[in-house]
Amino acid sequence: MEPYRAWPFLSAPHHPVLSALWAVVVHGVLSLFVVLPILWRSDRRLTLAALAFVGGFALDFDHAVVAGSLSPRAMEHLGDRPDTHSLLFAAALALLVLAVMRRRLMAWFVFAILAAHLLFDAAGGGERWLYPLGHPKSIPWIACPAGLLVLYAVSAWLVRAGRSLPDAHPVDQHARRELGGSVG
Repeated sequence: MEPYRAWPFLSAPHHPVLSALWAVVVHGVLSLFVVLPILWRSDRRLTLAALAFVGGFALDFDHAVVAGSLSPRAMEHLGDRPDTHSLLFAAALALLVLAVMRRRLMAWFVFAILAAHLLFDAAGGGERWLYPLGHPKSIPWIACPAGLLVLYAVSAWLVRAGRSLPDAHPVDQHARRELGGSVG
């Protein structure tokens, strides 16, 4: 894995444990940011916030699989990020959540978290974020904050439009209204 060229303060090949801890914090915080409007409206804020934070860095577990080790040093020295670091994987996982839960907002929640992770990594380089395409392997650094703002705005729009968009089967919607349920 190549160091984060656009974010050099986050990657220190001499200190792989520190780099790994920074990546956990950064990915977790960015994930919380992009789904903050959803979290704010939810009755289960703390649970969803914990899931968002963990989901922010959970994508990096594929590094351990490819490296064959949980050692931060082994994961830091991979040639490239694994193929699961892609929009294709993020979309597939979001569609799986939609198929299982039948909740569009939760599918977006998953997609936004993974997309935030990809935006940050792709700005650093070495990211085949459009897998199976080999290029581009990075995005301009400004695309990361701009993309994060777009993800946040879509989350906010989905929460505002949530009353008019059916999120599940009509029978489930009726039951949820009767039980006084909310998002998440």
